[in-house]
Amino acid sequence: MRQKDGIRVYGAGIASSRAETVFSTDDASPNRLGFELERVMRTLYRIDDFRETYFVLDGLDQLLELARIDFAAAYERVSALPDLQPGDLLPTDSVLHRGTGSYHAQRRSR
Repeated sequence: MRQKDGIRVYGAGIASSRAETVFSTDDASPNRLGFELERVMRTLYRIDDFRETYFVLDGLDQLLELARIDFAAAYERVSALPDLQPGDLLPTDSVLHRGTGSYHAQRRSR
């Protein structure tokens, strides 16, 4: 989530990992993109490693607004679209930080 003093993590999943918390907010490697629900839904990710892209909410109000969304319609719209790879950047993305990708590049070269 964006705060006046920078990006902060929100949620038990990410907050439970100190290493990923630091990686997601401070490391140069990952992309940080403005949150867009259907973009998030199309993006593949692994549960056993740090993310290549983190989606950043503008604030708690944006998160709470998701409780009012018709997810069935969103699922229907994205089901016809291709999945996106974790590090993909689209022309329509709101790029807050274009990551270097160094963390995952290093892991792939092993």
